[in-house]
Amino acid sequence: MDQSARKFVITYTLTLMCIAIIITIFEVTLIWQVFITLTCLSTVIITTPTKKLPVKDKAVLITGCDRGIGHVLAKQLDRKGFYVFAGCLKNRGQGSKDLVDGSSSRLQTLQLDVSKLTQVKSALHTVEQQLHSKGIQLWGIVNNAGICYIGNVEIMTEEDIQKIMTINYTGPVNICKHFLPLLRRSRGRLVNVASNAGLAPIPLMGAYCASKSALVTISEVWRYELKMWGIKVATIIPSGYKTGIMSYDMIATGNRWWNKASPIVKKDYGQECFYIKFKQKNRDFFLSAEFSDICYKIEDALLSSKPKSRYYSGFLAEFIPFIYIYLPVWLSDYLLSVLANWFEFNPKMQNY
Repeated sequence: MDQSARKFVITYTLTLMCIAIIITIFEVTLIWQVFITLTCLSTVIITTPTKKLPVKDKAVLITGCDRGIGHVLAKQLDRKGFYVFAGCLKNRGQGSKDLVDGSSSRLQTLQLDVSKLTQVKSALHTVEQQLHSKGIQLWGIVNNAGICYIGNVEIMTEEDIQKIMTINYTGPVNICKHFLPLLRRSRGRLVNVASNAGLAPIPLMGAYCASKSALVTISEVWRYELKMWGIKVATIIPSGYKTGIMSYDMIATGNRWWNKASPIVKKDYGQECFYIKFKQKNRDFFLSAEFSDICYKIEDALLSSKPKSRYYSGFLAEFIPFIYIYLPVWLSDYLLSVLANWFEFNPKMQNY
């Protein structure tokens, strides 16, 4: 019994138990008994796992496989029986080597920086050749590659702001622009890994939020546009995973930003603001290095006969967007100031 079937059995059993308890304890009229029963069972039916499609002769392209979610997903789909094209930023790096050493011959790594059109075109050429030689089709694309820098737009350089947008948003556009003809022929799946930061504002992550918001929006547009070709599109909203996306050299980055900042920005903020620190000293405690849930959901988006349009996975993935979108501003502002206030940031000028 797979994970989805187990969840269904548990949910169904608990639902029946709750119905029995409610009806037994409380004096519920027949009409209300029928209403409660139908409501609970309809909820179970909605969450019932759908039929999975066969994996045979299906290939998938995944970007950002050097580490994190993409790395684990590539290995998981290889074990599942997919032919996997694993795009890596450094195809001769340790991440790529680990994939090759720990996977079957169905997995092939590719040199793929999604911000560089020459590499996207080269990857397309390789994939087309491999598909033709093996007599298979490209069934899925998983746009997973992404980067993040912490800082506001005044202290960050224009180059780094543009880099975030290019990799997180333009990169998936580049991939889709070149690979969608292959998906049209298979009537396959497009999966875009966004973030809860694309659905709600996180202070000092403005450029990242904007890039992921753009990806969420274009993903929804593609979902409508590609229906005519039989292509199903899903957006993944993760949060709280230890992917390494914030493991860049913050000191070197801060030095670079400080050296290029204007005199007025240096005066108003002070040099300390260019070296962002997390308020939580043990922040890794709140991050999960276990990617099984999100990889399972990406797999479901690829193989379910009726995939969801959006999948949430991880700590606060759905909660923070809910607070921002649905609660009154006075309440959401307060809650987000607590839940999304992650960094130490004290500009000099505010003390004047």
